[in-house]
Parts: sequence; C-alpha cells; structure tokens
Amino acid sequence: MISAARRLFRERGYLGTAFSDVLAESGAPRGSVYFHFPGGKEELGVEVAIAHGADTIAQINRAAARASSAAELLAIFLGRTRDHLVTSGYREGCAAAPIVIEMAPGSTQLTEATRRGFQDAIGALAARLAEHGVPVDRAGSLAMTATAGLEGALILARATQSTGPFDALIADLSRLADGASAGTEH
Repeated sequence: MISAARRLFRERGYLGTAFSDVLAESGAPRGSVYFHFPGGKEELGVEVAIAHGADTIAQINRAAARASSAAELLAIFLGRTRDHLVTSGYREGCAAAPIVIEMAPGSTQLTEATRRGFQDAIGALAARLAEHGVPVDRAGSLAMTATAGLEGALILARATQSTGPFDALIADLSRLADGASAGTEH
C-alpha cells in the first residue's frame, strides 16, 4: 500500500489521493487499511515520506558508486529522476513535495517526516559529493542547491513537458561541482 500511495501522491498529490485509490492501486483488501494505518491517511503519508526519503538516499548512493566525479554523481542522480519523469509521461513528480505543499505545517507528523527525509537526503548527497572531491565546507550548500533545483525542475518539466529544466540544472550543477572540486569556484 505504501508503494501504491507513493506513486499516487507523485501523480495526484496528497489531497488528490483517497484511501480507496490506494486500495484499488495496490489490490489490498479494505480492512488492511485500518489494520496497517490506524492513524488514517496521515499515518500513510508519514510512511510514504519515510519510504521516499530512504529511496532518495539509496539513489544517491547508487549514483555515487557509479560516478568518478562529483559532476558525474549529480548527472547520474538528477538524470535518473528526469528519466523517471519522462517514462511516466510527465505525470509522476516527487512524492514528498505534495505532502509539504498541501499539509505541512498543519500536521506535525507529516512536517517532521518530510523535513527529516529532505534533511537526510541532503546530508547523504553532501557526504557523497565530499567523497568525490567537493570540499566539505561547500558540499552541504551544493547538495542543498541540487535538491532545491531538483524539486523546481520536476515542476517546470511537468509544466513544459520537456527535459529542458533538468538538462539546464545538470549542466549548471556539473560546472559548479567541477569548480568546487578544482577549487576554482567563485
């Protein structure tokens, strides 16, 4: 059910997804919702945010394992998100963003889950960037910029039905990463 809800949140948003949609998507019996999520949709949203954050960190680590430079790490990580968006027909964005936009700060649980997920992903990206030659004092800022750019690129790419926002983001962040790694960034 969490996977189904995550996909639906990516496409329809948190408020645009009903439990009945999650049940239909997952094929789970109706009673399982109340068994697994006695806290209701808010509890399901927290689980989606946790799963999304964990998957993002895993994707960062996979990209880092394949990359030979910080610029390549960013290109692989951001390119994967771009490619998923294209494969979905520009329908599936970020699963955590609609929770933040539609629910936070009205729900302490959802706010905390999404905050932690973004912070952990930014921390993981900063650590991997540092491992690939970006000075530690720059890696956190570059990771934050990459994450903010990723969220913006998802919105713009969906709106324009184009990979252009991602392509520009990858090119510009690659230059920043190369400059930071070489110590020539200004």
